[in-house]
Amino acid sequence: MITEDMPFRPIHLGYVSKVFGEALGRMYSDQFGVSVLNIRLGAILTGDVPVRRRHYPGYLSHADCVQFVQKCIDAPDDLMSDTFDAMSDNNYRWRDICHTKEVIGFFPTGSAEDHEIEDKGSIHQVSETPTPPGKHAPS
Repeated sequence: MITEDMPFRPIHLGYVSKVFGEALGRMYSDQFGVSVLNIRLGAILTGDVPVRRRHYPGYLSHADCVQFVQKCIDAPDDLMSDTFDAMSDNNYRWRDICHTKEVIGFFPTGSAEDHEIEDKGSIHQVSETPTPPGKHAPS
């Protein structure tokens, strides 16, 4: 499981910008006493239903997202800087949300497994090995 305190390993510039934003937030918290909570949201999907198997690990139901954001808003004022992952209670989740549960009391009620999917496969198929950037997974 990936935890919120593991070293960053961005694989493209989009992720680099997220790392930069989190570091900037921590700097502002340290230097100016501003409370900054970095939130890492899972896959929030149109229709609130996973349609591909690849959605299963990271799926975040709309209700769980609302609960998570409210928990961050209601966090204690003395919580100055922290990072929280938010995903629903998915069986194949690969991000650990124990820290999120312990610190802000987020307990998801949704799960990707609550929904049946009709996965068409193709490039969206779950692969046993990661597909290198710029390549397509086998059909």
